[in-house]
Amino acid sequence: MARKIRLDQKEWPHPFDPSAEEGRQYRTVTQPTTEEAIRRTLAPLGGQCQVAFEVGTQAQWIAAILRPLAADVQVANPSRIPWLFRDGRKNDRLDARKLVTLLYLKQLPTVHLPQAEVSAWRALINHRRKLVTQRTRIKNQIRTIVRAFGHCGPFKNLWTFRGQVWLQSLVFDEARTLMITTLLDEPTFFDQKIAALEEKLNAIARARPSVALLQTIPGVGPRTAEAIAAFTDGVERFQDRKFFASYFGMTPTEDSSGGVQRFGHISKRGPSVVRWVLVEAAYVAVRRNPQLRKFYERIHRGNKDRKKKAIVAVGRKLLTIAYAMLRDQRPFDADKVLRSAA
Repeated sequence: MARKIRLDQKEWPHPFDPSAEEGRQYRTVTQPTTEEAIRRTLAPLGGQCQVAFEVGTQAQWIAAILRPLAADVQVANPSRIPWLFRDGRKNDRLDARKLVTLLYLKQLPTVHLPQAEVSAWRALINHRRKLVTQRTRIKNQIRTIVRAFGHCGPFKNLWTFRGQVWLQSLVFDEARTLMITTLLDEPTFFDQKIAALEEKLNAIARARPSVALLQTIPGVGPRTAEAIAAFTDGVERFQDRKFFASYFGMTPTEDSSGGVQRFGHISKRGPSVVRWVLVEAAYVAVRRNPQLRKFYERIHRGNKDRKKKAIVAVGRKLLTIAYAMLRDQRPFDADKVLRSAA
């Protein structure tokens, strides 16, 4: 619970005044982060104010409270606050001063805050990824135990009925037998949870034409299409395909000086779930799409050490194709991809 500071009514509310003498430019009040406290603080301003706050887990909830109470609400990206304001000191008062100063100068770096239904859609997509990751971890634990005792599976997929029967027939020591017994039911448990979640995601996707549009790309399934659509949330937000790819962290970092250009790994900024599904889709796309296969081979150059780099490049190509399709509202065109990949 934040400490409450009571100010005289003549002092609060009081606008930010950069022309006032030092110490009188700001008025601060500390309130608990509750809906009642936020309304009590801003209601006297009659909606004639600007509000800025840092993005966080409560951003969607706070923004919903603030929007009816303020003329303008901006959500700040603290990682992009100019270095001029990073002086090694941090507390609520100083943070508030930095935010209001940047807001006044119209230099506040902001983040896009989607509508509540889009935020919920994104949350479901991220939750599915966590469940899939947990299921994979369990399967890898089982494989590790099997390999530790020199067993080699007769089936490519050990999670079918035949595979499960074979796993249950294996002989281990007492500890590993107990571990296998407790782990074998876990993949089925996660399968059921993921299936229920995907049913809900499919219902959401049916109401989003952009998801069906993106699935016309060979190799892009419903999970990849919905992730791109949900986290794009309006392609008009982006200047061009380069900004679009940069938003999802699919552009290389750069450390150039003078006439020398140095490019590193991709930045990995933005929503990681989109990069995750894009890489998975890239493996499928190079098998199903001759145009993207040629693009992959051009990057790969027959060098096995460049395989991952080529797959990431295909993932980025899928992303820029998706941008053009969403911008123009046109389905996948293989001829255009062939010309751009040449």
